[in-house]
Amino acid sequence: MNVVLLKTQLMKRLISFLVIFTFLITLTIRASGQNRDPEMKQSVYKVSRISGINFDGIPDEAAWQTVDTLQMTMYRPNFGAPPTEESIIKLAYDNDFLYLSGMLFYKNPKDIRAIGKKRDYLSFAPDRLAITIDSYNDRENAFNFAVNPNGARIDGAIKNDMLVWEDINFNWNTFWDAKTVRMENGWTAEIRIPFSSLRFQSSNGITKMGIAVMRTMAATYESVSWPVLSPNFPFPAWKASLTAEVEFENLNPKKPLYVTPYIIGGFENKNILNEPKTGYDLNTKWKGDAGLDVKYNLTNNLIADLTVNTDFAQAEADAQQINLSRLSLYFPEKRNFFLEKEDVFNFSLLGNSNLFYSRNIGLYQGNPVTIYGGARLTGRVGNWDIGFLDMQTEDFQENPSENFGTLRLKRSVLNSNSFIGTMVTSRLGMNGNYNVASGFDGLFRVVGDEYLSLKWAQTFQNDLNNDAFSTEPSRFIFEWQRRNDTGFAYDLIYTWSGKTFNPGIGFEERQNFQGPHATFQYGWLPGKDAVLRYHKLSLKGYRWWSTETGKHETTTATLQWDFETKKGIKWYAAVNRHLENLYDKLIIGYNQASVPAGEYSFTDFSLNYTTSNRHALTAFFNATAGDFYDGRKWSFNTYPSLKIGSDFDLSLYYQLDFVEFSERSMEFTNHIVRFNGLMTLTTKTSVSAFIQYNSAINGIIGNIRFRYNPRDGNDFYIVYNENLNTDRSRVEPKLPFTSARTVLLKYTYTFRW
Repeated sequence: MNVVLLKTQLMKRLISFLVIFTFLITLTIRASGQNRDPEMKQSVYKVSRISGINFDGIPDEAAWQTVDTLQMTMYRPNFGAPPTEESIIKLAYDNDFLYLSGMLFYKNPKDIRAIGKKRDYLSFAPDRLAITIDSYNDRENAFNFAVNPNGARIDGAIKNDMLVWEDINFNWNTFWDAKTVRMENGWTAEIRIPFSSLRFQSSNGITKMGIAVMRTMAATYESVSWPVLSPNFPFPAWKASLTAEVEFENLNPKKPLYVTPYIIGGFENKNILNEPKTGYDLNTKWKGDAGLDVKYNLTNNLIADLTVNTDFAQAEADAQQINLSRLSLYFPEKRNFFLEKEDVFNFSLLGNSNLFYSRNIGLYQGNPVTIYGGARLTGRVGNWDIGFLDMQTEDFQENPSENFGTLRLKRSVLNSNSFIGTMVTSRLGMNGNYNVASGFDGLFRVVGDEYLSLKWAQTFQNDLNNDAFSTEPSRFIFEWQRRNDTGFAYDLIYTWSGKTFNPGIGFEERQNFQGPHATFQYGWLPGKDAVLRYHKLSLKGYRWWSTETGKHETTTATLQWDFETKKGIKWYAAVNRHLENLYDKLIIGYNQASVPAGEYSFTDFSLNYTTSNRHALTAFFNATAGDFYDGRKWSFNTYPSLKIGSDFDLSLYYQLDFVEFSERSMEFTNHIVRFNGLMTLTTKTSVSAFIQYNSAINGIIGNIRFRYNPRDGNDFYIVYNENLNTDRSRVEPKLPFTSARTVLLKYTYTFRW
């Protein structure tokens, strides 16, 4: 690798990007204002400083009596109406903690939905008291903390101002606490969040954040909030831009040091084909290991993490999928270390595509790869958000030891909802291979709900012609949006992905394409006397060409109607029109069928129904049927879920795909079944089971986990994994009943100073 040449080309590229962005900012600066929209202007709420709190879940101390009650307003089902139930909710702080308390009353105590006790129990079935905190007051990123009547806690990290459901990550965890107490006519709660678990900046002793509070009552599908949350946007309770600006004085919390060692032990059994290939031999490998994570708050807004021999034995297994499209399958990150401040390293390239995809680190073709260790630095320095990550992995099979590096910088410009940023990633193999990617992005709130987004990225790679001014290793995105869910809205996109664009630590759903993507929609809130709470009509489509050949590849158009009733029932119906030009044979499924090269046009129809969360048994149903290239396709999936009291949660996912090409006498049927079982006898102890069957691989994959979590940072896990063969006679010699079995015990303990 010619490091001097690489650095020279990278510097040329960065300079060219800076020139482009300076020009674009100049164009938009006159249209942008420094203030929020008029409907968002509010006086700053000064949070009360208190002392003498006995943290027991009952806010009855004299200190709480001096704090004003937040005025709650109904968000749903009838926006703006007075709440039907009384809520005494208060916000306060001392030097170390932010407190939220609630006395939550019910006219009919039978309406209380106390379901689930497990930490991070993700369900909309239980009642909740929740708080969203935009700790930097940047109107883009936030944290959400919630507790249900059983005292079960869930937290999540929010990015991109919560534009889509994927922008909140409930796998993220931090240190905080909550306690609840059941009353005859309701329940009470106290939430205590250390300021050291947040990140904030102060100026002249004043700290400003954005905060929103919501109470949810599942039985009546009612949610009330402070401040008033506009119904013009999806997921308003999690949108940083809708939070109220609050003020704290003289915050100076401790800067704790967390040291978390772990030990792990167990065994792995594998049945391996013997040398003469006449049968299988059982191979047993005993496992024993240890590692260490260290976290230290360098400042109130800058945190350093160190990890040695990083382990993810307790991570949940990936959900089985089948690919019936031209896009690559995406699997979300589930490993806690990489979920920490995931939003800082976000450089979205539309959909699931991203310049940084952490699953490239420590995984190779689905197999875990030892991570020797690494370091991460995240937070804010001056006006800049900063994220730095460096990890070193072991060699695995034919893959060499590699170093993964990422640097992300962002800062607000023009107004509170606009930013510019840059990212550089590097993947350096110890065999001399390298891949370097860099990019600039900017989001500009031009006026009202109008947003302009610009992204440019390029990649360098060994054995390629690395021209910094070529479009071949480049990715460009122009996007203009009107962001709202009521009235008229749109999303207009043009994107380019060059034929050699290949982010080494990134993910691309599709490569070597360019073209427009457009969405137009109109949404309504029918009113308090209507059966429907909300409905929306949308038209969206895209048209892609190959950037290498200039030939058309894909066109898709969708007309869709979504609606939601005031009892929480949701529907959508859609008609989809497809035009596909295949220049090579398309393999679908697990090589179960193929489509020959050619030009195809076809139409299918989709219908989705989701029940209300008001009952113990809930479900969704989705069906798609119609033409599929030169054949037909029928897909159906359903997800029923049953809550049994507060201790048991059972769910079953079933997916059926039937594809038929009658003229070519080719067809296949695929089944995917997923069973999830959860038992939580206390808020500290849980047993979960995740059992999957995929007919395409003729296998059953089982993952059972026992967790004892007496406090944050202190965990004991027993993990059992099993891979079973269902069609053992499909090959010779006959497959063993079990391909692999693993039993692991892991214990972590966090020391705090």
